[in-house]
Amino acid sequence: MAEDDAVTEAAERLYGVPPEEFVPERDELVAAAKEAGDKDAAKAIGRLRRPTQAAWLANLLARERGEQLDGLLDLAGELDGAQRSLDGPALRALSSQRQKLVNAMAREARRLAAAEGHRVTESVERDLRGILDAALADPAVAEEVRSGRLTRTVSYSGFGPGLGSVDRSAGAGSRRPSAPRRPTGGRAGPERATSSSGTATRDDDAAAADPEAERAEREAAERERVERERRAREREEAERAVAEARRAADEATDRNEADRNALDQAEAARGEAERRVDELTAELDRARDARSDASAAVKEADRAERESARAARDAAVALERLEARLADLQD
Repeated sequence: MAEDDAVTEAAERLYGVPPEEFVPERDELVAAAKEAGDKDAAKAIGRLRRPTQAAWLANLLARERGEQLDGLLDLAGELDGAQRSLDGPALRALSSQRQKLVNAMAREARRLAAAEGHRVTESVERDLRGILDAALADPAVAEEVRSGRLTRTVSYSGFGPGLGSVDRSAGAGSRRPSAPRRPTGGRAGPERATSSSGTATRDDDAAAADPEAERAEREAAERERVERERRAREREEAERAVAEARRAADEATDRNEADRNALDQAEAARGEAERRVDELTAELDRARDARSDASAAVKEADRAERESARAARDAAVALERLEARLADLQD
């Protein structure tokens, strides 16, 4: 089997299992690829990321309810058209339809997960609705959702396609300082100096103007150099700030995912504990009923025993009397 085929087949298999089974399943597939001598495929499979709970639900919809999912995502084009044409009534109607379909698809995903024995919390279902809204707003997210191999939880804070996008228009740049123009050999103005004989000497004027022009050019060049250095420093600082912010965002995302997983596990544990409490409560009720029945049986047996004892005593007395009479008659 070719490397790409092996990785594709592994991905198809992995993104069909619940998240808690993903890592053990991936480890088995990596080991199988290594045993087959396909180290590149093993590395590629090992890099496949475990999906979040909400991403797994989206993948479940793509696998089990692909047509319905396509019907929902097709609304993106209609929403975009209504926004571009500023068709308010159509936009409101489509937005309402979108919300209903998103909610319906989220409930269906929850039902499908329950059928596989997987409990879905309210927070995970909310994240799934965020993924579906993001897919309606962003074609790239829509393709990820359609692929059935989504790994991350995404959300969209706008109101639909075309809204909330980044304005890419360039701002006004700073003007570069222009150097003073160098005096040319044109006709002199009234302010031009003259020689003692009353005639203009162009060479003397140029010689007198050159130092001033050169100084102005040097000052302009120095200002440009200082400005370039300042902008370079600001650019470096901005790049460092962006890198730090990106690292912080990645760490925050990882922490959020870990916290969500912990929340899911805690909610699952609570649900299991509540189920166990219900079972034990029902068992206790049955035990109490059995105790009541046993107590009633004891009372009934005790009454019967007393009655039978009394009957036995009465019978013994009657027997004794009859035996005494018989003895008298025999004598």
